[in-house]
Amino acid sequence: MEPPFPNWFEVMWSLKGPDRNKNGIRDDVEIYINNEFKGLNESELIMIYNYARLNHKTLVLDSSSEYREKYWIDYNINILCISDYTSFMKNSDDRFGEKRSRMYRQKKRAIYHLIMNTYLRESISNLFLNKFHMWGFETGGLKDIHRELNTWKYCGFDKMESERIASKFLDNKFKYYKKIEILNFIKFYEDEYGKVNRNIYEKYLK
Repeated sequence: MEPPFPNWFEVMWSLKGPDRNKNGIRDDVEIYINNEFKGLNESELIMIYNYARLNHKTLVLDSSSEYREKYWIDYNINILCISDYTSFMKNSDDRFGEKRSRMYRQKKRAIYHLIMNTYLRESISNLFLNKFHMWGFETGGLKDIHRELNTWKYCGFDKMESERIASKFLDNKFKYYKKIEILNFIKFYEDEYGKVNRNIYEKYLK
């Protein structure tokens, strides 16, 4: 449920601001997204919500290693989700394309500036983010493959759209693989994660 619009003092007189429905997005930001971004489809709106939550977390999380590690994982998964979606849509019949991608980046900037709408908020956020200097993130391993095959779980995409993205990802990955290499890869994957995604790559087993 969308929260009621907060008054100016509620929004401006605290670092965190009001979040009456406790979904991790400040109320005025959530209402702005709902009103201004009606042209986005469900997956794009989910990515905007996730982006808003990530920025809000930089204002409210303490800097203990436990919270930082969780934030860093969420932050990088969000980047992977956006990359997966835009890459898939640019190679499909969807209307995303370069123009839509540029529009999406502009909307992200608008959200960032709305969340960091005071000098204190921007400063606190930067102090939090500076703690990740030289941090890395593992990509390319089986864990990363599992995320690519299950964007419905990690990104919040529609299940059918998630499977189309996963199929496109595997087509690109296996493009130059020999049959035995594909079978070995699938065996390693299923040894780790079971056969839960077999419907996506079953065609490679024939």
